[in-house]
Amino acid sequence: MSVTVAHTDTYSELTREGFVIVDFYSTTCVPCKMLSRILEDLVEDYPFVNIVKVNVTDDPKLGVDYAIEAVPTVKFLKDGEELETVVGLMDEDEIIEKIGEYFYN
Repeated sequence: MSVTVAHTDTYSELTREGFVIVDFYSTTCVPCKMLSRILEDLVEDYPFVNIVKVNVTDDPKLGVDYAIEAVPTVKFLKDGEELETVVGLMDEDEIIEKIGEYFYN
C-alpha cells in the first residue's frame, strides 16, 4: 500500500473500506512534514493500512466538511466509520499503538 492524496471527489471512495489513517495537513506546517515522514515509513511495515492525505490548503472544502481546525489532524477510520481523531503531531509509537488498538479489535 502507499500513501494516497485525496481530494473532494475521491475522499469517500478512499476511506470507505478497510482500516484507514487520514492525515489532514498543510504544506506550510512543519509538524505536518514530520508526520508525513513517519507515515511514509509506516507504509512499508504495515501494508494493510491505507494512508490517505488531505491538503486542507489546496482542498479547504474537505477541511470544513470534517471540522479540521488545526493541522496536523489524524483520523482513524475502519470501513468508513470514524474511530478517533487526534490533533497535533503523533510519534511513530503512538500511531503503531492506534493501529494495534483499532485494526486488530
